[in-house]
Amino acid sequence: MNFYSFLKVPPFVLEALMLVGKRPDPANLIGWEFRGHNIGLLPKLGRILKFKKGFVKFGDEIIGYNVLVAQNSQTEPWVALPDDISPKRHGFFKVYPAEFSPHHRLYPHALLLDYGKGGNPFYDPSKVLRDYLVQPFEDNNDLYLGKAYAYILGREIFVGYFVIERYNQSNFSL
Repeated sequence: MNFYSFLKVPPFVLEALMLVGKRPDPANLIGWEFRGHNIGLLPKLGRILKFKKGFVKFGDEIIGYNVLVAQNSQTEPWVALPDDISPKRHGFFKVYPAEFSPHHRLYPHALLLDYGKGGNPFYDPSKVLRDYLVQPFEDNNDLYLGKAYAYILGREIFVGYFVIERYNQSNFSL
């Protein structure tokens, strides 16, 4: 299965892959940006389908970020906005095993991308996001499946699935 195949897979198959996928090795994420695509009706309605996620090491922690990209067609390149030289990075998150979280353990075998610990401003709506990330295929360190939730009033509310694939090296440092 490749990146584009995920965009056509029914939700019950995506859920099965989330359940059997393994925790990604953070060493395979650090220093890279991954092209991403949200899956489902909500992202289509919001016209937020394409994005990039980057991962960097900061001391002993792994910090991630999102890159705003042009919402062009699926077959066109992931073009950072306002441009590739100075992309808008936003929606920062801390990365750690979900099993270490006291509140976010729906997929304890996954990595948790915790936007609530990403240092985002209090008014940033991304602060409520919690993403679970798995490696669905053991022989592919470039392709990952995620499931996003909004953490509101102590409850995790399903937002949608997404897929990410290694795209380019990150030049971002904190």
